[in-house]
Amino acid sequence: MKPAHPTSPDYRRRPCLRFCTALLFTLIVCCTLTCPPVLAATGAGAAPEVSDPADVETFFDTAIPAGMAEYNIPGAVVAVVSDGELVYAKGYGYADIKTETPVDPEKTLFHVGSITKLFTWTAVMQQVEAGTIDLDANVNTYLKDFSIPEAYPGKPVTMRHLMTHSAGFEETEVHFAVAEPADLYSYRIYCKENIPAIVYPPGTVSSYSNFGTTLAAVILKDVTGIQYDEYVQENVLTPLGMADTIVSYPESPEKDAETASGYQYAGGANVAVPDTVFVIGPAGTISSTATDMAKFVGMHMENGTLNGVQILAPETAHLMHAPAFANDPRVSSMCLGFYENHINRERIITHAGDTDTFHSLLVIIPERKAGYFVSYNSAGGSSARIDLLMAFVDHFYPTDGGAVSSETGEETDTTGTAASVEKYAGTYQSTRHNYRTFEFYLTPPQQMPIEAGEDGTLLMMRSGRAPTTYAEIEPGVFSQADGTETFAGNVVFRENTDGEVTFLCLENTPIMAFERVPWYATNACTTDVKNAATLLLLTVLLWPLMAIARRVYCGRDELQNEGRNKQSSRLPIYARITAGAAALLFLIFIYVILPVVAGDAALIQSYMFDRTTPFALTAALAVPVIASGLSVVAALFVIPVWKERYWTIGHRVHYTIVTTGLFMLVWWVNYWNLFFFRL
Repeated sequence: MKPAHPTSPDYRRRPCLRFCTALLFTLIVCCTLTCPPVLAATGAGAAPEVSDPADVETFFDTAIPAGMAEYNIPGAVVAVVSDGELVYAKGYGYADIKTETPVDPEKTLFHVGSITKLFTWTAVMQQVEAGTIDLDANVNTYLKDFSIPEAYPGKPVTMRHLMTHSAGFEETEVHFAVAEPADLYSYRIYCKENIPAIVYPPGTVSSYSNFGTTLAAVILKDVTGIQYDEYVQENVLTPLGMADTIVSYPESPEKDAETASGYQYAGGANVAVPDTVFVIGPAGTISSTATDMAKFVGMHMENGTLNGVQILAPETAHLMHAPAFANDPRVSSMCLGFYENHINRERIITHAGDTDTFHSLLVIIPERKAGYFVSYNSAGGSSARIDLLMAFVDHFYPTDGGAVSSETGEETDTTGTAASVEKYAGTYQSTRHNYRTFEFYLTPPQQMPIEAGEDGTLLMMRSGRAPTTYAEIEPGVFSQADGTETFAGNVVFRENTDGEVTFLCLENTPIMAFERVPWYATNACTTDVKNAATLLLLTVLLWPLMAIARRVYCGRDELQNEGRNKQSSRLPIYARITAGAAALLFLIFIYVILPVVAGDAALIQSYMFDRTTPFALTAALAVPVIASGLSVVAALFVIPVWKERYWTIGHRVHYTIVTTGLFMLVWWVNYWNLFFFRL
């Protein structure tokens, strides 16, 4: 789930929001860091084969413990499949450190996170095959008690959009989890109450969406009349013999005891912590053993049939596994549920799964009829699984070095081109973030500056790290200038019909793109606006000081004349009181109230988990609404102040500048969605 504020052990669990942001950052880093050393076939003997248990054991018995040691992971499990058959399954380390319970590939349950989505999409494809769901029909055709707004007229959201994560939904994690299983409520209610904004026309760009998958499960229920858990159990798990797999959460003490504990590494030790409790069950609640997952892998590897049991017709499975949407023709595609990676010229269909503490990966190489499932029970698994995939492909399917053109699949020169790359320079951020609610402020998208370098190169700037240099290998396609190959693959820039660069795409990250950020939305600009406005509004303090000075230093006759002027028109006083009150409220909100609110872990957890918005948060975000209203009134006073020539010209200019500062902060709080009606 690429989806808390309490970080202290004193808190029972973290809200999922912090986890999602951390996962997104991890993905960006993984996509730009160099790959670690990988295991290669050695010796003069035959090349290693995935179908050979001895070769597989040799590889995984080295690679998995190495990853666990590097990333401080207590336990892991793997199941390897070839030609639809289980070749190898093994547990590593501990399912529970305290009791020293080892991981058992046949008994230990791991939370598979978003790999749950593949079960949901498999169920949906069964209904596509049956003719009850049309991939290209408006989803509102099937929804019975609510509908998805058509934000872009003539471009409704379809099931194909949901399955390729291209519906245009903003990211939203508010209410998608609860603190305890006892607090769970229907995923239908969740979808009905938490419809996210559609920020891109459907079919334009991908942005991974938990809501979209959960919505698909609502549709599944509406067309079949069967609850999601029951449907998956009867139509997928039971036929495949996945007897140890649980669709939701363990309901018996025995199954709960068989579930691995999840850990976070802190203070030099792994600490057991409660895992995420998802309301969005169809997007992330399945728990399974490695050997059970091997059956699911085998079924898809064999195009819908395993051991004579058909889950999907071959043509339906082929459709599900085929490319269905790409952010650019030169990058890997979303399939219908799965997503592509290309490593060593091998086409891989895969899906990752993440909770707060479990990190899993399901891998199938269709042309090789080989694949595996792996899961780790600590946060380091998010990196370990990527290292393992790269090592697996390098070990079993090695290829010669050399940069590969994303469009032709041929090795190309990486010396760069003489053409100007200035048009690619700019700031980019992931499309997978919140746009329209307070959640945007809590987890802002991490921005990635790209600068033009020398000799037609680009510099990718990352916070706290040296810039990475990329050279152009074909128009709009860049690889690392030093020839280093990464999991992310090439960097590809997408242009619109006017030739303007709109997105940065990573070759092996089809679940999202990186939108180009306009200058006014860069972190530097928004920070400068806030700081400049603050300095302007602080000058309001001069007004009471000037009033005191006049009383102290002005003569009696002058004060009497001033009093008569005040009686003739009190508007200047009201103008300054209004502007001063607005300035004071803004400054108190930004520098006192907002830090207190954002730092209140219990309040933010309540906002994330509870279906009712905390009153304290609503009250806090009412302050900028009041300040903005006063700012409008202060601006209206500018006209009579100048028309009637109140004060000296210097004071009038100052009042106008203060009003400008007020509207700079109105813009700033609006940009960050800091109004109570954006909760």
